[in-house]
Amino acid sequence: MITLEDIARQAGVSHSTVSRALADSPLVHPDTKKRIQDLAREAGYQVNQVARNLRFQSTRTIGLVIPEVSNPYYPKLIQQVADLAREAGYSLQLHLSGADQAAENTCLASLREQRVDGILLVTAERGLVAREQVNALVASGVPIVLMGWVEDAEHIDMVMGDDAKGGYALAQHLIGLGHRSIAILGKPSHRGGYDRLFGFKTALEEAGLALSEEMQLVANSDAEVKSGVIQLVGLTAPPTAIFAYQDSLAALVIGHLTDMCVPIPQAMTVVGFDNLDLATYICPHLTTVGGHIEPLAAQFVNLLIARIRKTHPNTSPQRVVITPQLVVRGSCALPRRESSITKKTSSPGGYYQQLPTRNTQETSR
Repeated sequence: MITLEDIARQAGVSHSTVSRALADSPLVHPDTKKRIQDLAREAGYQVNQVARNLRFQSTRTIGLVIPEVSNPYYPKLIQQVADLAREAGYSLQLHLSGADQAAENTCLASLREQRVDGILLVTAERGLVAREQVNALVASGVPIVLMGWVEDAEHIDMVMGDDAKGGYALAQHLIGLGHRSIAILGKPSHRGGYDRLFGFKTALEEAGLALSEEMQLVANSDAEVKSGVIQLVGLTAPPTAIFAYQDSLAALVIGHLTDMCVPIPQAMTVVGFDNLDLATYICPHLTTVGGHIEPLAAQFVNLLIARIRKTHPNTSPQRVVITPQLVVRGSCALPRRESSITKKTSSPGGYYQQLPTRNTQETSR
């Protein structure tokens, strides 16, 4: 078996020079480095990565904890993080904390036990479940970065989207089109002043639009979305627009409205949030807010790697905030006339029919 000493003899250099060259160190002259790497490749030499990691007290591995993969937002985020980690020379170890984040403590304990170089933790509706575990990691010097706003976590690095600004822009767009009766369907607010519902409701309040309880429905599953849609369109005065908390829920809303023969956007405007790929797969294409997953992932990974390598210029906990942008597509239109939806009394295919229609507005921003 070829050894470093064998390559050093052939190259006429020291053992340490060969080691640096195979680690692609800038301390070795490019010509010498190439000659050594060529010799190692021709001889079939393989770097003992385990030994190297032990020597430098590094596993070259980053842990990523996310709640679930059923929400299409997370697979897109995972891919972005994995690509960025690989480019930086790290492998990614993925752990799922569960939709209710019940396994968050277990995930962090496992990653710490496996001595990952750093941890990326994505929070969800329950905020930071494993607070004590995270505090212990921070105290012991293990680099960890959170994604998503968390209350009372000023001592932890955090990357988040300013969803409130996105929600505010979305509501302003609907108000600008003339909508005055708007419903919200989806998850409850859970990111404080950065939550999309906070921004959306703020814009409505500034416009003097009261949001009644019957226009605010919590829905997570397909069955809950269907029930919510039936409830909304069954009101004496149905809304003219529905804001679904995320694109995946908006797609379900559109599906159920279509099943009920409610034309979109002529009889009902539907908007979402996140600007996932599916926003352009459904018909009509979905008006949403997004463009922030890529910069969020980049800041998420780059901040952690800077902490691992101790290269960040500021040692104090960082708050990185990314503002998403409004993307207007075909699911938005001027509000319907009050008579444009009437109940069907005998139709196996749906509950409602649309009568007069008018041109829709479709732009992109």
